[in-house]
Amino acid sequence: MALSRFCFSLSALLSIHPIQVYAVSLAYTGRTLMLGDVAYYLPATPFSTLEVPGLGQLQGDNGLVPATVVSATAGNDSVGSLGTLIEGFATDDVWNTGFLEAMKTDDSAVLVQYLSTGSSPKHPSSAVSLAGTNQSSTILTFSSATSAKVPSGPYFISSTGALFQPYRLYSDFAGAFTQPLVPASNGLYAALPAALPGIQSPAVGVPSRLYYTKTPAKPLAGVRLGIKDIYDIAGVKTGNGNRAYYGLYPPAAKNSVPVQRLINAGAVIVGKMKTSQFANGELPTADWVDYHAPFNPRGDGYQDPSSSSSGPGAGAASYPWLDLTLGSDTGGSIRGPSQVQGLFGNRPTHGLVELTGVMPLAPELDTAGFLYVPYPTVPFPHSTPPSLRINLSPTAQLKSLTDAATQPSGPPPPPPSTTISQ
Repeated sequence: MALSRFCFSLSALLSIHPIQVYAVSLAYTGRTLMLGDVAYYLPATPFSTLEVPGLGQLQGDNGLVPATVVSATAGNDSVGSLGTLIEGFATDDVWNTGFLEAMKTDDSAVLVQYLSTGSSPKHPSSAVSLAGTNQSSTILTFSSATSAKVPSGPYFISSTGALFQPYRLYSDFAGAFTQPLVPASNGLYAALPAALPGIQSPAVGVPSRLYYTKTPAKPLAGVRLGIKDIYDIAGVKTGNGNRAYYGLYPPAAKNSVPVQRLINAGAVIVGKMKTSQFANGELPTADWVDYHAPFNPRGDGYQDPSSSSSGPGAGAASYPWLDLTLGSDTGGSIRGPSQVQGLFGNRPTHGLVELTGVMPLAPELDTAGFLYVPYPTVPFPHSTPPSLRINLSPTAQLKSLTDAATQPSGPPPPPPSTTISQ
């Protein structure tokens, strides 16, 4: 009797309040994996799809095999020449010998890309080994037209030819970032869906510098860039250092003018960085309410990072893997963090850089500018080689960066096709 009453009551309830069924979508956001003791993030969408004979013979963990792509021509495709080219990759912080040595299986690959479609692959079943590695890697070959070139460097590849560019994950132990970012579709950016162990230390993902080549049109190609959280970035909310503001307003529809110009010049955005609330001056920890102030790495690590470009200053001073940060200066917000953290800071002439899409504090004084550790004038305390930094004198660096930031902005060029056939 009790069961029948329950069923009747439930039926009556459903007749009065019908259940609405909503369509839901399931989105794959990529994966995090370890190669040796180094953490990487792989995007959901492959960088390219290759048709490479022999891929099926490789056996990798989780369906993926670590691989190193190296470009060759008919004159430099001997095993010895390939080894010499790959040895040059050791200066990169994303590539390591794990991309030649499999950890739990016997397979890793060197993918030799022939830049001329007329070149015939010469090493369909050869192997290459480098000093310091404990095994050889299978050499597989493919051809591509120059317009569809796959950049040399580290990758993960599936047996079906899906080629992924990994992002190496670093810990934001200085608390400099508000939101690490990765490129999304249609020129937008999205939050990096990856993490590392740590207390309030988000992971920041960086791509290999080997993927990029500086040109007159792209003088900042491959330069890793952190952005103060007063600049709009397409697809991402601008918080201006305030949690309520972040929750109230939608993501930006397009990049601010300074950000777009840096992207056009080839810079690679890795995340948004902390600012004191609405770019006002604040002292840690009395004034920092919504977020904890970043940590100044100098001295005992607990000195004032200054403000309001606190995140860009602390990040540039703390991380050898971060090349450049974009801050702003109204009454000293670049000059202060640079001074107390041993950085090169530039507050250019007021009005030199258009500030559309940037939070105003005092428009009569607001100015965009950079914070960074210059090479080779200031020795860096870690291991990033000078060849991978902005390897110019401070004066030449300043001219190069200012020229890039003041170039008229426009839509980015369309990406090349990434489907390559043998």
